[in-house]
Parts: sequence; structure tokens; C-alpha cells
Amino acid sequence: MKKFLFIIAAVMMLTACNNKAGQQNGVNGTEETAQTEMPATNPNDEGQGEWSKQTTLMGSKPMVIDFFATWCGPCKQLAPILDEIEQRHKGDVIFQRIDVDQEPELAQEFRIESIPTLMFVTPKGEYQTLIGLQEAAVIEAKIAELLTRSAK
Repeated sequence: MKKFLFIIAAVMMLTACNNKAGQQNGVNGTEETAQTEMPATNPNDEGQGEWSKQTTLMGSKPMVIDFFATWCGPCKQLAPILDEIEQRHKGDVIFQRIDVDQEPELAQEFRIESIPTLMFVTPKGEYQTLIGLQEAAVIEAKIAELLTRSAK
């Protein structure tokens, strides 16, 4: 888990912009937000050497983070959809799942108030979120957008 936290720290440190932008979208009755500022983290925290390695590991690949809970019905429905999508994008996108009950501090740091929440993160640290159960086509469209933004 420490390695993943360092990946997250790397993503947060790569953020260059402090502007925030938000928008509401009625995708399947869910909320979509676009943001360019990740929560701040200090790379000098424990494991500084590992932090540098994880920054290099992420490189230029975008990331999809699924914030979920084991007891959450919509999260259970979303899991097989994400598994299938992950197989299609293996090597292009890093997929990570975070159980908010196991990592409450991390969920709080990312201001996760509802689950499931999907976070689409560019290598530059810009991110967008989708909240709620999503259809595969919606997630695929966001990944296509993520790949396009990451290539810039």
C-alpha cells in the first residue's frame, strides 16, 4: 500500500496549476467534476527514496482510481465493468482501487464524499471525477478523453 500512496503523492506533486474548475453533468443522474488541483502532499514524508521511484514509475501513463467500499452495492456492480475495461487498456492506463474503509485518510484527502467515485488523472496531475454507478460506454469515453489530454 505504501507504493500506491507514493504514486498518489507523485501525481499530486506533478500538478502545476492551482486553478479549480467544476461542472455538473447529468450522466446517468451522476455528478461529474473537472479539477486541476490535487490535494497537497509533502514528498519529504517517510519513504522519500520510494517517492522518487514511484514518480518515475508512473511516468507518462494516466491513471483511473476507483474509490469504493466492500459493502456498497453500486460499487459491487461497477467492479466487473472496471475489470473488463482494465483488460482493454492494459499498458495504456494505470488502474487502482481504493477501499475507503481501509484508507479513510486518503479518501478524506481526495474529498471523497460518495461512492463509487472514479477519478481520471493525467500524468500532469489534472483530474476529473465521476460519481455513482457508470455504464461502460461512459467510462470508456472518459478514458478516451483522458488519453487525449495525457498526450498533450
